[in-house]
Amino acid sequence: MPVLKLPKDLVADPRHDAVSTLLTKHAGLLWESGRNRVASLPMTEALATELRHALLAEHACHGLELIADKLASEQKGLDALARKAPENPQNARASRLLFLANDGSTRFYRDCDALLSRYRQRLMACRLELPGEALGEKITGSPRLIRSVLVFDKKVTARALLALLPPG
Repeated sequence: MPVLKLPKDLVADPRHDAVSTLLTKHAGLLWESGRNRVASLPMTEALATELRHALLAEHACHGLELIADKLASEQKGLDALARKAPENPQNARASRLLFLANDGSTRFYRDCDALLSRYRQRLMACRLELPGEALGEKITGSPRLIRSVLVFDKKVTARALLALLPPG
């Protein structure tokens, strides 16, 4: 399976190779019969801050149903654009980043895997090494179960990927 290119803002960053290595080194299938590999990484304080700001600025959303609707809506626009300008093909580049808690059910991960397959041209995922309640607490500051967060702004996606790097 070809590897999705990282966002342009990240490619220009000197830490690009470190992010790429981190994502590859810690990658595994999302669930037992999954088709997509995702990195499983610890939540960093920098990432928690980035996700909190992304949600407040409406550059991210949470909840798998809302995420699926958002991706489908965006795809309709991309498909319409492709029909209008077929001479300008879309490049496969990560511009959307799905963060997942590590305590989802098999069905949850199967549904996430389906999204990754359906939107493989622009979506990548990362499983965080914390349960949904801890993820909700980290990014909202209050007890709240959140198992999935989609970052849909390409600049914020690049910053979130950089925030995965260990501090130092």
